[in-house]
Amino acid sequence: MNNTDQAQIRLIVDDEQTLYSKFSPEDEFNESVKSYIRSKITNKDSAKEISLTVISQKPLDEERFRTAVANWIRDEKISFKVTEKNTIHRLFGLLIFGSIMILICLFLEKRIDVLKYSLLPIMGSLALSRAASILVLDMPAIRAQRWMLNEMEKRKVITFEYENHGIESV
Repeated sequence: MNNTDQAQIRLIVDDEQTLYSKFSPEDEFNESVKSYIRSKITNKDSAKEISLTVISQKPLDEERFRTAVANWIRDEKISFKVTEKNTIHRLFGLLIFGSIMILICLFLEKRIDVLKYSLLPIMGSLALSRAASILVLDMPAIRAQRWMLNEMEKRKVITFEYENHGIESV
């Protein structure tokens, strides 16, 4: 692929140790590096290959960096699956709760006239409104995050640029 088909993410590294979490025994990026890469990826076109260029004055441990990228993607996928599962459960719960509240009100309204002025129809409407919000706002965001993780896993190209040392690629 040529460069016009790539989404370029450039990461400038002054000190290699600042890339990694001090508390993890594994090669793991610190939160600021994760946030930076995540923010750059989410703004990219889905048709483009993702290219991560690491710029440093001193040579880096490239294998450690690649391992940290793989660990980050693995952790993001695990976190994403939990978020996706919780969102879907919340969606179904709200749909069921809202529907039951509305149906109870419709059924009992004929027998108990003041029921239509109670909180039951309001709670049902609010639950259905929140479920609609999840469908319209949260589900597309989940699809975008799924795309981001899959693209990072499939199409990532990592290159290293060193001042006065040339470019090395994956």
